[in-house]
Amino acid sequence: MFVNVEVMRASQHPDTGASNYPPPVYAVAEDRRAVPPAGVFWWLGSTVLLGVVIGVVWWLLSPAGRLFGDPADARQWLLRDLTLAGLHLLAGIGIGLVVALRLGLPGIVARILAAVGGSMAGSVLALLTGEALAFLLGPHGRDDVPGSDFGLHSFGVLVIWPATVAVIVFVTALIGLARRRI
Repeated sequence: MFVNVEVMRASQHPDTGASNYPPPVYAVAEDRRAVPPAGVFWWLGSTVLLGVVIGVVWWLLSPAGRLFGDPADARQWLLRDLTLAGLHLLAGIGIGLVVALRLGLPGIVARILAAVGGSMAGSVLALLTGEALAFLLGPHGRDDVPGSDFGLHSFGVLVIWPATVAVIVFVTALIGLARRRI
């Protein structure tokens, strides 16, 4: 009874048959800069959905909104605009920080563009949602006071959310570059 034992030398490779190691399922992607389309759609969809939520919160909680205040009181119109500005600033900081924490991942350019573009769309959608809810459910302005309908008087507020996202990502990228140079 003889046992056929083959000794494998260091210069030999194991016989894996026709397959290669590692299997393709574990192989690194060829293009590490690409991001799957689902990731871009997730960023766009989440920021647009956040815009709807911000619009509802703005309509409910702002002065001269649904829950409190007098729409005919012109002193509350600025506070109504500042409420939307504050909500946009908070959303911009949150999304900007999430994107900034993922700067090292592949496909960051597509994610940044989707986050900033989605923030623009979400900002406009927040305005439209709040105004549509006020049109449908109140509060309604008075006919003898022009501009007393629930709406935005300072349209520069719509730039706050996407600008905040862009500035946070830009500053974070600059800090990262400065650290690598030192």
